Amino acid sequence: MKQSIALIGPGAIGGTAAAALLDSGRHDLTICANRPFDTLTTTRSDNGETRGHPVKVLTNPRDASPADWVLLAVKSHQTASAAAWLKATVGPNTKLAILQNGVEHREHVAPYIPANTTIVPVVVMLPAERTAPGKITMYGRSILTAPDDDAGRAFAALFAGTFMRAETDADFLSRAWEKLCMNVPGGALSALCNRPDAVAAVPGVADIARALLAEAMAVGRAEGAHLDPSLADTLMGFFARPNNRGNSMYYDRRDGKPLEWDARNGVIARLGKKHGIPTPVSDVIVALLRGLSGG
Repeated sequence: MKQSIALIGPGAIGGTAAAALLDSGRHDLTICANRPFDTLTTTRSDNGETRGHPVKVLTNPRDASPADWVLLAVKSHQTASAAAWLKATVGPNTKLAILQNGVEHREHVAPYIPANTTIVPVVVMLPAERTAPGKITMYGRSILTAPDDDAGRAFAALFAGTFMRAETDADFLSRAWEKLCMNVPGGALSALCNRPDAVAAVPGVADIARALLAEAMAVGRAEGAHLDPSLADTLMGFFARPNNRGNSMYYDRRDGKPLEWDARNGVIARLGKKHGIPTPVSDVIVALLRGLSGG
């Protein structure tokens, strides 16, 4: 059945998700953006394959209307700036999927939507970069993971038959914390050092990364996540890969933009206090990131 979808935030994540939905040809997609563009173009880095889709882009929330689905793909610290779009597109029967980093998907959007809105938090594994409005470079497989419930399965079905792998997981909490554990050291340290390969290349940074991982995993377990002890070694191996391209926090530092530090690092310090778990390394990193991001 054809469904109306409003996608808020056509950056790297939102733009790639939009391209997958357009590939399917099964949905009525509207993109909600700050800047207009007529074509959404995606390029694969491995083979240079480029595909373009004509798109319907709105730049004023007053022109939007409630949709069957809303996909919120702005970064967590930009959620408040999307409030007008949420008000315009989230109706009584709308399902809202949140494609953001962190483990506080519901908390971030709650002030801006009706209390009874169906919310689908989504873990995003999507290596991509927006190089210009409507232009996305993809660096690998795209995977979206939602909770294994009726709404989560309905969300995954939106991407059936596309290049985007969308799945559900009965232990969504653990999957969300695994992704956060990847983000905690990788984004912060590459942003602070202003180089994408900071963990592997800058002396002493790997030790800081391990300390951050230990704190994040301790807090995640206190929150109920099942995190295998081998996760730290697995992630450190990931950070040590040659030719690391970086991540969204590094790109934002490079481009002089505010950083998504609270959802990725501040949360560890906050939840650590909640559980009485000391997070001294995270506390220092958060203070530095806050200062780097303009307070």
